[in-house]
Parts: sequence; structure tokens; C-alpha cells
Amino acid sequence: MGLFDRIAGLFSSKAAAKGELAAVQAEVSRQVRVELERRWYDAARTSRDTWAWMAGSTSANAEVYGGFVNLRNRSRDLARNNGFASKALRVLADNIVGSGILAVARTNNKPLNATINNLWARFCDECDFGGQLDFYALQRLAIRSVLEGGETVIRLRTASRGNSARRAVPLELQLLEGDYIDHRKNGLFDGKTHIHLGIELDEDGKRAAYWLFRMHPGEMIYTQPMSYISDRIPASEVLHFYEPLRIGQMRGIPWLTPGIIDARNVQTYAEAERVRKRIEACVAAIVIGADDESQEGIAPHVVDYAGNRIEQFEPGLIAIARGTKDIKFTQPASNNSYHEAMRTDLQALASAWGLTYELLTGDLSRVNYSSIRAGINEFRRMVETFQWLTAIPLMMRPVWRAFIDRAVLAGKLPEDTPYDVEFTTPKFEAVDPVKETEGDIAAVRSFLMPPQEAIRRRGFDPDVVLADNIAWHKALVAGGVVSDADAAQVGKASAAAPKPPAAAESNQ
Repeated sequence: MGLFDRIAGLFSSKAAAKGELAAVQAEVSRQVRVELERRWYDAARTSRDTWAWMAGSTSANAEVYGGFVNLRNRSRDLARNNGFASKALRVLADNIVGSGILAVARTNNKPLNATINNLWARFCDECDFGGQLDFYALQRLAIRSVLEGGETVIRLRTASRGNSARRAVPLELQLLEGDYIDHRKNGLFDGKTHIHLGIELDEDGKRAAYWLFRMHPGEMIYTQPMSYISDRIPASEVLHFYEPLRIGQMRGIPWLTPGIIDARNVQTYAEAERVRKRIEACVAAIVIGADDESQEGIAPHVVDYAGNRIEQFEPGLIAIARGTKDIKFTQPASNNSYHEAMRTDLQALASAWGLTYELLTGDLSRVNYSSIRAGINEFRRMVETFQWLTAIPLMMRPVWRAFIDRAVLAGKLPEDTPYDVEFTTPKFEAVDPVKETEGDIAAVRSFLMPPQEAIRRRGFDPDVVLADNIAWHKALVAGGVVSDADAAQVGKASAAAPKPPAAAESNQ
């Protein structure tokens, strides 16, 4: 019988006819509720499996505001004191940015490209506001800060210090931690614009300004309270670099967040196991019994061979307990499940941080070429996603645009200079270089991949590689040197017995 048939049956019953309408209505409500619950998702029901599961309907910013300071602090504490967290951050930074994400001008004007690229090369050497690092080191520091603390603030500063006239472009980059954004600033500003977590939005909901502390708020321990004063900085002068995980999310959370509790538990478990082993190793044997009858009747106590009362244990200790004669050797218990338990926990931790178990621990004892290649491929997809959907749109491209704008204002580039640019991410080391190279050659020859893409995968600029190969070919021909590494001189089939080219013979 269907739901509506049962309801109709209730209303047509004698109970309804006798005026017991309230009881009938209650029963109808109950049956409707039961029927609706049957049509819910299992995870939406209230049951023993979901008991005490607190899941709110808060927005992304409300969730971030409620805990991102603690998350940031605990993530940094892990990075300082937990070896696995430190290794994870280093592996991620090494693969995401490596020795640097390259940028090359790609306008339709080759002379203009050369001018832009020369200016960019000088800018990369001079761009650090602190005067210590180049642009590629700043990339790594910015990404490390995003992974560890959730976000990085990059201020675009006009170079005015020192001999600024000799600079390629009057632009400097000042890196600040996300702590500089005054998250206490919330609500209306001037009765028109809204401020969320220190970020001011205009009437259209676009970012208009950032409220930045004058000093790092964590330095107030040994500085003046000036660190709690924040100033309004226009959004055009600030790059906010973080990974948005929800629509409308305005502040970033650390990469380590999903594994913070697990990492601490793994560390605690390892410490507990080491303490247990140390305690077991403290006592080697206990001699039970008095040396002579005069000791009988004395309150029980434990001494060493010199007769000194023992109040703490140490490794290799042989203790004497007054009482009946006997000797007991301690037998430290073995924990055969420790390694498997640690391996399971570390696999879960690696998964939470987007790594493979092998990358997190360095343990390669259970892998072969196929398994490690499958794991590395998935890791590479994650890294490429972060590079092309987070690092390049939120850091690299805005910096390039600011560089072009400042170069135009300084008269170094024409006013109509386009922003056309090509980025090259760091190469991934091959698991088996021979197999992967042969695969790339097959893909290029079958027109499944352009050779430029194969070159970019290895972290090189295709134009530079082509120019170097042309110059090398000319040098070989001019010197009369034949090499099977130069496909223009010999084919693969004749590489074993190369012949001098005619051009080389005519030069002699």
C-alpha cells in the first residue's frame, strides 16, 4: 500500500468518524516523516553512524575566520618540529617551483620580444625589495609560505632607493606573510563598502583594498604595539596568493591542514614506542633475596651491588631486591605490528598532503617501476594543477603584467606593448629516462605532441633550445666534426659509421 493510500485509510477509519482527528493527524505526520526519511541520502539521516556529527551551513569565510589562525600556527609548528611535515613541504616546493617558473615574451614582434626578455632577465635579478634574492628564489619562498601558512601577500613597490635610474624596471616585490592582513577588520567601511577578514570589497563585490599591519603582529613580543596598526593599501598594489577551495573564499588555509591531527598522532605514537623501549632496556636483571639472615624483616627495598638504594632505572641495571633468593632476567617485549601501523598511518598522511608514501618517507622497499610510475603520475597531475590554476594566475601573470606596465611608464617599452607571455614550469625527473624519452619521440613523430611541448616538459625554452642547436650544428660543420648527436649530419641508421660532410671537406 502506498503512502497516500495509507493516509486515505486513516481518514476513512472509524477513529476519524468518532472525532479523534488529532490522533489521526499525528499518525499521518509520523508516516509522512518516515516515508520522507526513506527517500533521503543515508549520510543525511540521523543515526548511530552520524551521531554527534556537527556539520554547519556556514560560508567559506565564516569557516576560515573560525580557525585559520590556529591552523596557521599549528601548521608552522609541525613544519618546525615534525620531520614528515618538513619533508612534505620541501617536496611540494621542490616540485611546484623547483629552480623557478620561467616566463618568455610571446608577442608577434620578435625584436620586441628580445627587448622584453632582456628587461625581464635584469628585473629578475633586481626585483627583491629586501635586496637579497632573485625572482626565482622569491617564487619558492612565496609558494612555501602558501603551503605552510595558507597565503602570501606580495606588495608591488616602486623602486626609489639607491641608484634606481640604472634599474631595468622601477618595480620591486615585497613578500609578506598572510599574518599581515588584519583579519579583525570586518563590516562596513565608510558606510558603502564591506570588509571581510581584512579585505575591502567595492560596491560590485570586487577587491578594492587590503588592510595590512605595519609590522608582523607576531613580533609585538619584542617590539612596540605599533604592530597592531593596519593601513589601507589599494588592491592594485597587492597580490594575494593563496589556493581558493570554495566559491567566495577570501583567505587561504595551510596545505597541511587535513593531516595536522594525523601528523601529531604519528609523532606521538613513535615517541611512545621509543619511550617504551627505553624503559624495557633500563633493567637487565633483578636479584631477589638477602645476602644474609640479618636482612630479614627489613622493609622491602631495592639496591645496587654497592648497597645504594635505587630510585631510578638506567640501561643495563642489575637491581637487588631483598627477600627470597632468586634472579629474574627481563625480557623486552617485541612489537611486530609497529612498522605496519606506522606505514598505514604514514600512507594516510601522505594521501592527506597530496604525496605518495614513497615521496613522504623515502621508503622504496615495496615498489617497482610500474607502481612508482603510477603514483608519480598522479602526483604530477596535482603539481601541474597547482602550477597552472593557482601559482601562474595569482602570482606569475600579475607580476608579468605589473612588469610590463612599469616598463611602459618608464619609457623602456612602447605604450601598446601586449602582455603575451609563455610560462615554462620546472621539469619532472624521469623515473626511467630511456623509456620516457622514447615515448616522447614516438609522440612527436606521430604528431600527437609538438616538439616544443616535449622541450617545455623538461623545463627548457624551445626557442633557446633551437637557437643552441643551430649554433652547435654550425660549429660542428665549421670544425669538421661529425657527431651522431647532430641529426642534420647523420641519420640514425648511419650513426655507427659517420662520414665527413661535404661542407667540411670543401673548407679544408
